[in-house]
Amino acid sequence: MAGIFAGDPTVAAVVFPGAALGILLGTALFFARHHQRYGPMRGWPGQVGLITVLVGVGVAAYAVYPLPRGVDGLCAISGGAAPRFGPLAVLQTAPLAWPSAAHIALAAGVYAAVGLLARYRYRRGAVFAGALGLLLALLIEAVQLTGVLGLYPCAYRVAAVDDVVLGGLGALAGWLVGTAAVRWLPRPWPGAMADMMPPAISRRLLGHGLDLGLWWSGAGTLAALAVAVGAVPRHAGAAAMDIALIALAVLLGLVVPLLRRDRCTPGRASVHLALAALGRPLPAERWRVLLRSALLYTPVTVLFVLDLPWWALAVAALHGLPAMARRDQTGLSDLVAGVRVVTRGAVSGGLPRKLVRYSAPLAQGHDHAPQAVD
Repeated sequence: MAGIFAGDPTVAAVVFPGAALGILLGTALFFARHHQRYGPMRGWPGQVGLITVLVGVGVAAYAVYPLPRGVDGLCAISGGAAPRFGPLAVLQTAPLAWPSAAHIALAAGVYAAVGLLARYRYRRGAVFAGALGLLLALLIEAVQLTGVLGLYPCAYRVAAVDDVVLGGLGALAGWLVGTAAVRWLPRPWPGAMADMMPPAISRRLLGHGLDLGLWWSGAGTLAALAVAVGAVPRHAGAAAMDIALIALAVLLGLVVPLLRRDRCTPGRASVHLALAALGRPLPAERWRVLLRSALLYTPVTVLFVLDLPWWALAVAALHGLPAMARRDQTGLSDLVAGVRVVTRGAVSGGLPRKLVRYSAPLAQGHDHAPQAVD
């Protein structure tokens, strides 16, 4: 796996997997918090929640795009991209030209989605939406001005005051659109519900996708940092990547599930999945979990180490075909190990924190208002 070491290992090899790791960690934390508070993501509120995740990923990608693959020639001529602190600098350089119009549309459109969600999903006011747009734009411009917080020796993308102003205006424009969406679209805020039913295939795929992304980006970040600090020579970067892949596969795929009550890897745990014993609402036996993890993750790890990552799709297909054909949606590794994929609530019996429960009135006739489950 030498791909990420093709450029400068002290910069590009750290930033690329590091940025992916940060985005994936934020995504996993969002899903974990949602399931903890409200339970499964279903219906229109669930789709709005997924859109919220996509908007967050888009803002994060916009902050660092396009990441240079190396630093050769990046600062040779002018010391990097010069900032534009004057007002209307974009229009002054190329008035009414297509590049300026595209830049304005992108700079405002990213924050328009933020303002729309602030009004439609979170019911925030115009002042909050505008301030949020300004703050996000200011943070993003600071990242660009400092070359991703100093990881690059100079700025590779122009930081401009105009983009901060466009961030606030875009968020306000999105807030106005969100006001109309409140009137014409269904209720977006999720209602808490018990998470006891068998998880959908899409939810299980999401958990596996998060696991794969966290594993690969985490290994890439660790290997690149080892090269950057001098712990590993540059020519051994690919070997360091292979070692990191194997070490994280053992840690995240074998050790962590054995220590957790839900017997899940971090990505699948973030969407509140669990491995249960066959026919019983109890956590699966540890030896069965170990067998399942070895059957599922060992061939994937070997294929990545051999630089054949796309062949891992064959492992996923082999595991998933029985799940697509069986009514209980059980994968091949689950059948061999004698376990079943269920929700965490089905094993632990826990309820979402925002679930409202009914309290019976006292004998004197005094009624109790519904209370939220803590």
